[in-house]
Amino acid sequence: MTKLILTLMVLLFSQYSFSALAPKYQNMKDFDVMIKFIKQHEKVMSTLKTVDFEKYSIYFGADCKVTFERKDIPKPSGWAGPADPLVFKASSCRLN
Repeated sequence: MTKLILTLMVLLFSQYSFSALAPKYQNMKDFDVMIKFIKQHEKVMSTLKTVDFEKYSIYFGADCKVTFERKDIPKPSGWAGPADPLVFKASSCRLN
């Protein structure tokens, strides 16, 4: 009887399972996007100060800041996959 109850519970609650990307792997994906951006812009590379994961920002030069945001990709209802990729949003200074 216990096995039957456990099986029913697993089947009933399996629809609520999550498959999001673990923070470690999401951070690696986000960091790769930011590193690629840094490598593509010599001014940013040569005056780099910090990379801020919480604000999705890169600080460089004299008080310059590059910001990223999550690209909004439509997903089916109930989607629980990885976060949308980071994309360049804006820079407070010229990049070249």
